Amino acid sequence: MLNWREIPFVRLLLPFLVGILLAIQFNLPIPGLPLVFVALVVLQLLSQKLRGLYRYRWLPGLLLSTALLVLGYGVTWQHNELNHASHFSKVEPPDDGMVLVGEVADAPVRKENWVKIELGISATGPTTDSLEPATGSLLLYLQRDSAAESLAYGDQLVISGKASTVEPPDNPHAFDYGRYLHFQNIHYQAFVKNGSWGLVKKRDWFSPYGTAISLQNQFTETLRKHLKTENEFAVGAALIFGYRSEVPEEVLTAYSQTGAMHILAVSGMHVGILFLILNFFFKRVKWKHGSWRLLKAVILLVLIWSFALVTGASPSVMRSTVMFSFVIIGDGLGRNKNFYNTLTASAFCLLLYDPYWLLSVSFQLSYLAILGIVYFQPKIAGLWVIENRVGNYLWELNSVSLAAQLMTLPFTLLYFHQFPTYFWLSSLVLVPLSAAELAGGLLLLVLDPLWAAGAGVVGWLLWAMLWLGNQTVMLIQHLPAALLNGIWIGGISALLLYLGLGSVMAAISSRKFRWVLASLALLLVVGVSFAFSEFHHQKNRQFTVYSVYKHSALDFFDGEKAWSLIDTALEAKPMKYATEGNRFANGINAVETLHLGDSTAVVGEHFFYKNGLVQFYDKRLMVVNGPVAYDGEEKVKVDYLLLRNTPKVKLEELLQVFDFQLLIFDASNKKWRVEEWKMGCDSLGLDYYDVNLEGALTVDLKD
Repeated sequence: MLNWREIPFVRLLLPFLVGILLAIQFNLPIPGLPLVFVALVVLQLLSQKLRGLYRYRWLPGLLLSTALLVLGYGVTWQHNELNHASHFSKVEPPDDGMVLVGEVADAPVRKENWVKIELGISATGPTTDSLEPATGSLLLYLQRDSAAESLAYGDQLVISGKASTVEPPDNPHAFDYGRYLHFQNIHYQAFVKNGSWGLVKKRDWFSPYGTAISLQNQFTETLRKHLKTENEFAVGAALIFGYRSEVPEEVLTAYSQTGAMHILAVSGMHVGILFLILNFFFKRVKWKHGSWRLLKAVILLVLIWSFALVTGASPSVMRSTVMFSFVIIGDGLGRNKNFYNTLTASAFCLLLYDPYWLLSVSFQLSYLAILGIVYFQPKIAGLWVIENRVGNYLWELNSVSLAAQLMTLPFTLLYFHQFPTYFWLSSLVLVPLSAAELAGGLLLLVLDPLWAAGAGVVGWLLWAMLWLGNQTVMLIQHLPAALLNGIWIGGISALLLYLGLGSVMAAISSRKFRWVLASLALLLVVGVSFAFSEFHHQKNRQFTVYSVYKHSALDFFDGEKAWSLIDTALEAKPMKYATEGNRFANGINAVETLHLGDSTAVVGEHFFYKNGLVQFYDKRLMVVNGPVAYDGEEKVKVDYLLLRNTPKVKLEELLQVFDFQLLIFDASNKKWRVEEWKMGCDSLGLDYYDVNLEGALTVDLKD
C-alpha cells in the first residue's frame, strides 16, 4: 500500500505543478504575491502549534499546499522574461531598427547560410550613443562568413537591426517553433547581414559553461581524428558528447523510427550508464571504514558532474545529473529509503530553477521512463524466470525497455505520432553497445594525449562498435512493419491513458479489483473517442494549399486517402515538415503524389486532374503557371484560380479566360508581384488569398 509519509516530496510537488501550469496558462501579474506566500508559510507554522483542534488537522496541509501553489505561480511568472520591465522589447524601436548589445549565451550553431546564436541582451537603444541597460534573450542569425564562424560563447556583440517575434506555423498542425522557443524563454529573433554587427570583445573571464563548450570542441576533434567515416563520427559525437549537429538526416530518421533516438542524446540513460560503470568498480573496493560511503558519494558526484561538463552541459544532461546527484547524496547519507521521494525531490528543485522545463519533452520522458523502470521493471522481469544466466540477462535488459516504453507510450504518441514496433530489439542490442561505446569514448579521450598506439586501438574498436550499431539500426528500420506511423492522439486522450496506467499501478499495489475496472473504463473512453475520430476521418472532404517557401504543394483529402499535387523541385524534408502533421491529424493513410505540369490524366472516384485543372467533388480548381490566351469561346468556370511560380499574366487576361470566385497566390510567387496583383484585385473587387502572408488555405467542402 502507498504510504504518503514516505514520499513527502510527492505531496509537495503536486500543488507546485498546479501553480506552474496556472501561470503558464494565464500569465497574470498578481500584486503582493511574495507577501501572500510568506503569510501562508507563517500561518502554516502557527497552525501546527495549535492544540486541541484535531477536527482541523487538515488545515496545516491545506495552507502548505496553497503556499506551494503560490510559489509555483510566482516563480513561473517571474521566470518569463517578457514580464520584466527591463526586457529590450519594452523599448520602442525606430523605423530603421535598433542597436542591441549582448553576449553569446551558448555555442554558436553553423547553418547553411547563417550562424545561429543565442544572444543575452545587456543594453539597447536607438543608437550606440544612447544605450540603456536591458535584459532578455534574442535568437540571432548572422550571415555566415569567417567572422561569424569565429564567434564563441561569452563574446560580446553589437548589432543593428530589427527584432521580430517568431510567428506561429503557417501550416495546420505543423510544429510550432515559436511555442518551442517561448519555453526556452526566447521570444524574439533577428536576421543580421554582414556590416550590421560587430565584435565588441572576446570572452576574457572564466566560465564553467565556457570551459564545458571548449572541452566539448577539443574532444570532438579527438573523435574526428579516430573515427574517419561520417556516420560513425556523427553518432559517436552525439552519443558521447551530445554533439548532434553533424548527424545526417537519414541516420536521425533511422534511430527515430527504431525507438533508439535516446541513444543519440546524452541524457539520463548515459548518466545512468556512467553511474553503473563507476558503481561496478566501487563495489570491488574492500575498504569497510564508515567514511567510505560518504567518500564514495563525493567521488561519484565529482565524476558525473565532470562528465556533464565534458558533454557540453546541455539542459538534458544537467537535469539528469541533478537527478542522479540526489540519488547519490541520499545513498551517501543513508537516507535513500524511498526512490520515488528522491526522484520527486530532484524534479522539484529543477522546476524551481526553470519551471518551463515542465513542458520540455525530454524532461517529461526522462522522468516517466525512470518511473516506469523503477515501478514496472521488477514486475515485468518476475513474469518469466530464466535459469540460464545469459538468457536471464537478456530478459532483464528487455524488461527495462518494456517498462520505460510502457510509461512513456502516451506522450510518445502525443508528440511523435509513431510507435517503433521493434524498440525492444533495438534496445536489446544498442543499450549494452552504447554503454561499451561510452566507456570506449571516455577511455579514448584519456589515452589520446598519453599513448598514441593504445588510443589507436581503442579508436578502432570504438569505430567498429559504432559501425555495428548503425548497421543494426538500418537493418531493424527495414524489417516488416517496423514503424506504426500516423497515430494521432490529443492531450485529453494522453491524460486518460496516464490515468489508466495510474489505475493499473493502484490495482497492483492495493490488489483491489475496483482499480482494474477504473482502468478498463478509462481505456474504453479512449477507444470510443478513437472510434469517433475514425468515423469523422471517413467523412473527410477538404483540400489545403500549403505554405512552402518558393514552392507549390496542395493536398486533397477524401476519407483516409489523399492526392498530393507538388512541384517537381520540392524536396522531401520541407514537404514532410509542411504536410505530415495535417495528414496525421486527418487520419490519412494513403497518399498519391502527382507533379504539377504532368499532362497525364489522373482519375479517382471523386478526383480528376489534368493539365492544371482539378475537379474535386463539385469544386473546380485551376492552377496557372504561365500566360493564358483568350480563344473567344465561353469562359472556363472554376471555383478557385491558383497562381504559382509568378506567371507573366495580368488580371485582365485572367478575367477574360476564367470565371472564378477566389484567386489564390501560393508561396512560390514573388512577393512584389503578389502585391501588384492584390492592388489590382482591390480595385476590381476580386476576392483573393495570399498564402505567403496568411498561411495555408484549407477549404472544407462539407461546410
